[in-house]
Amino acid sequence: MKIRRAATALLAAATLSAAATAVGADDAPSHRPAVNTRANYTPVERFQPLPASPACAEVAGAPFLLPPGYDQQVVAQEGEGGTTNLWDMNTQNESGWEAGRYVYRTHETAPSPTAPASAVSVTDLRTGTTTVLAQRSDWERFDGIVWTPHGTLLAAEETGRAAVPDPAFSNARAGLVYELFVDPHDPSRLRTDDPRDDVAPFDDGIAARPALGSKAHEGMRFDRRGYHYGITEADPGSIFRFVPDRRGDLSQGHLQALKTDNGHDGTGTWVDILGTAAGVDAQPAAIAMGANAYNRPEDVETGQSTGVDRNNGGNTLYVAMTGTEEVLAVDLSRQDQPYAYDYVFNSAHSQTSSGTPNATAEFDSPDNLALDRRGNLAITEDPPAGTQGADVWVAAPRGGRHQPARTVHRFASLQDCGAEPTGIYFALAGTKRFTRGTPLGELVRDDSLLVNRQHARQGTNNDQLVAIAPV
Repeated sequence: MKIRRAATALLAAATLSAAATAVGADDAPSHRPAVNTRANYTPVERFQPLPASPACAEVAGAPFLLPPGYDQQVVAQEGEGGTTNLWDMNTQNESGWEAGRYVYRTHETAPSPTAPASAVSVTDLRTGTTTVLAQRSDWERFDGIVWTPHGTLLAAEETGRAAVPDPAFSNARAGLVYELFVDPHDPSRLRTDDPRDDVAPFDDGIAARPALGSKAHEGMRFDRRGYHYGITEADPGSIFRFVPDRRGDLSQGHLQALKTDNGHDGTGTWVDILGTAAGVDAQPAAIAMGANAYNRPEDVETGQSTGVDRNNGGNTLYVAMTGTEEVLAVDLSRQDQPYAYDYVFNSAHSQTSSGTPNATAEFDSPDNLALDRRGNLAITEDPPAGTQGADVWVAAPRGGRHQPARTVHRFASLQDCGAEPTGIYFALAGTKRFTRGTPLGELVRDDSLLVNRQHARQGTNNDQLVAIAPV
């Protein structure tokens, strides 16, 4: 994402895919049943695509133009619970006690004399209360966030040059990933005595994870083996994989980057980032090893969050490339022989592609990604400022191996031309257990799509978390 208060969008195209995550009985108190948390939202089969992006409009509580049969509701907004602006990526507590009750988000602020440092905030969907979960004076431009397979949160800095270095890792030149140890019996708080907190001061429930790379982080996801995937949001920027020495332990392991023969797609390998370079400045180290150099990769998605992946046997990594108007897919089914191919792209795509563009020329600057349970991929835009709102696109899977998306349609558009849709996320199945009978119960359900209105400007200056659902 760009740090800006004014931004607008033309039109975009995207893809849809999803994955299943189940909560194991050992993750929850014994009196709580296991919960299947896969997303339940399948709009691609039921919505009438929007023909165009809307003109700019002053809107406060309903910022999106939606297809017939859909409605929206503001779930939380800037200022509540002491939260700051620049609401970015979202996730829920995807496993453990009361899975789906809490929505977590990052705030992409940078510390300065006039602005607060980055933070992670949380909204309790049962009570509607929003609070700040964690904030530190050295945190800057928090962007990516992900719930880990072992029941913690990761939040990451999107900065290529750290203005305020982490005091425990002062040699890190760029952004870091932080692991937040959520209290398993009260996920709205951190556990300050977690034995996995191995970074001083040891009692704050937070540990930096430089082994995941010092770079401009954005999207983060895991695969079924527990490997961590991310990118560098830069030009050049690479696609990274982290293989932990021990599953569930992100403090030690091997950081690798994708390399293919033509520097873009096809059969490839994962090249190792050597020595201490991962925790110092991972991106130039990746380029030195011959890793692919993309133009502003941003979000990533796999079928291990709330969606289901219908391609390549459910072993696909999707990567949004803002600079080249495409979504790349990487087949991960062969552990050490990835295969990359174009999944969504338009005629402006600058690389050689093997097929016909499946997105219109209005598909502009794809940014965030989310899969639903039937493999549809939702894609948000982050285009340059303009006179039309930014779009949310949906790409339907064709299925099989190395196949581009079957269709790409415009699902929603922001009417606030200064704003950007961020943090798109399909709600967990079971979410409605916590909102039933509350003011959020009508539209915050198992079939809700959660998305932030960042850089709000027209009708309100408060960033917002919005739920979109069929009615």
